[in-house]
Amino acid sequence: MPKPKSICVFGDSTAWGAWDLEKGGWVNRLWFHVAQRNGDYYVEIYNCSVSGGTTETILERFENEAKIRNADALIFQTGGNDASYENKPGNYLVAPEKFKENLKEIIKRSKEITDNIIFMDLKNCDESKTMPVSWIDIYYTNENIKKYSEIIQEVCNKIMSYFWIWNY
Repeated sequence: MPKPKSICVFGDSTAWGAWDLEKGGWVNRLWFHVAQRNGDYYVEIYNCSVSGGTTETILERFENEAKIRNADALIFQTGGNDASYENKPGNYLVAPEKFKENLKEIIKRSKEITDNIIFMDLKNCDESKTMPVSWIDIYYTNENIKKYSEIIQEVCNKIMSYFWIWNY
């Protein structure tokens, strides 16, 4: 597979870089790493992530943004917000079955753009700060994050002939 020249990252506030006051998040750190490399190989990295993003918001816009940037690689860091719930347990922002459908659709549409598709694994949260989040009635639990991470792995295993789950 040829090396990508343009990578688009789609995700939520974690990918966007919220609260990383040192270097602006993992996508920006990836860009720093690539920009500091010597040699003939250069790749553009576009952070197309938005705070509060879910698989629903990715589906609404990723194709246009990837095509505008001539993306030949796509990285998705999604699921954390999908797995959160409002007001009471089980009131997911995106229900597990819908999340699974959304992932399948993201993969289907992504394959029309490129074969270079990466999904990020989800990380645990500090439940002392997310039960609820202090500025909104949204709850994040490690149990739900694990459940949605397993859905990502299941869908990628079934649909993609090869897949990457990048555990950062």
